[in-house]
Amino acid sequence: MKRCVVAGGGLAGLAAALRLSHSPDISVTLCETTPALGGRARSFVDRQSGLEIDNGQHVLMGCYRATLQYLAEAGESAPALRRLRGLALPFLHSDGRRCSLQAGGLPHPFSLVQAFLRYGMLPFLGRLRILRVALRLRGLGNTELNRLDDISAADWLRSCGQGSEEIEYFWRPVILATMNTEAQLASAKLLAAVLREIFLGAPDAADMLLPETGLSPLLIEPTRRTLESRGVRILTGSAVTGITVHGDHSTTALSGSDTNALSGSDTNALSGTGGHVTGVQCGESVFEADAVVLAVPPWAVTRLLPGFDTGMYTPSEILSIHVWTSRDLGRAPMTGLLGTTLQWVFFKGETASGVYHYSCTISAACGDETADEAALRAMLLRELRLLDGELRDEDLIRILPVREKRATFVPRPGLEAQRPSSRTAVAGLFLAGDWTDTGLPATIEGAIRSGFAAADAVNASGEPMQGSDALPFVSPAS
Repeated sequence: MKRCVVAGGGLAGLAAALRLSHSPDISVTLCETTPALGGRARSFVDRQSGLEIDNGQHVLMGCYRATLQYLAEAGESAPALRRLRGLALPFLHSDGRRCSLQAGGLPHPFSLVQAFLRYGMLPFLGRLRILRVALRLRGLGNTELNRLDDISAADWLRSCGQGSEEIEYFWRPVILATMNTEAQLASAKLLAAVLREIFLGAPDAADMLLPETGLSPLLIEPTRRTLESRGVRILTGSAVTGITVHGDHSTTALSGSDTNALSGSDTNALSGTGGHVTGVQCGESVFEADAVVLAVPPWAVTRLLPGFDTGMYTPSEILSIHVWTSRDLGRAPMTGLLGTTLQWVFFKGETASGVYHYSCTISAACGDETADEAALRAMLLRELRLLDGELRDEDLIRILPVREKRATFVPRPGLEAQRPSSRTAVAGLFLAGDWTDTGLPATIEGAIRSGFAAADAVNASGEPMQGSDALPFVSPAS
């Protein structure tokens, strides 16, 4: 039986463990550093309200095929997702303008054309110019797509005839929501890949799927129960601190504390000249392993694989602000704001009689939005008045900011050529995470795809070493 250790209990690690647990010939151990599974897509209980709060607002889409498959494999035959068909998004501008982005009744993709032509934030000629991008996407071959990684999304959009209004009031909300960065900092290739999945995919690809529960009940707990029922050993509060690689003539213990682990004669451990994973150190335990899936963020990989360069990943923040009001500001599930600091407002429900819960999102947050509580409150009051002009300061019962400082990485131009695949030069050592080569920016869908890809690579790899070839585990401390 092949022994596999999955390091990391975020969505990439959970997806890898879930796929691996199908095989009766693989035993799986999952190690997570923190006390809770889920990584950056989980919930926690807010002590004051007793409500389950997500550590960041997430929206799935109809084109998230791997995510929907993950939910089905975890036993979620009817996941708690509210489907907004054909986009169905209201938008409010700081100057008082209102419009909606709503697909029409024509067959796909003409229904989306109707949505663009009805988008009242742009003059009619601006709406027509949006369609130029769709036409460019339809004729985009793989060679041209790869070349787009050399330029920014802003430059590519301008080459498609997009003016400042189209970029600011249509494409910027799309890029912030899907890539968590500004257009001038984003890879045009990744933007094109995202747009092709959303707008040129299946008829339901552009549907918004809003979780009706917390992220943990939706994405984490069903998977945990399924894994445990299949005999997967789950260890929380247990960090993988070392990986042992057996080479042709030696065994090397890799860990962040040993900066010389890849120096001199040990370099062949990661050079593809016969090195093979033989074990891991996880918390206080030592496990023999024939395969290891590192499903951890890039900065954690550098602690486990000295010399592995992940410095090209710049983190980008997302700030979610939960607001409880004594006034009903409207019950649209998801509202876009333009010309404002807030970008999206989600109605989370009436939590008690006369108390309404909203979640507001700021992508690519700069870090100073919550520096002054009074300024934060004033900003919320000013911008939430776009939803209800009668909102008063005393109507804001409570404000809870939740900042995810490393929510995603900045998908800058040129990065795609450097993102690693699931396979490494060491036999039995695999990578997973939304930062690996998924073809997508850092999203739930990308994380789950990477986990599935790593598990498939484990399943396709050779038989584990046997007998005298399998040297005993050497701990990083030895």
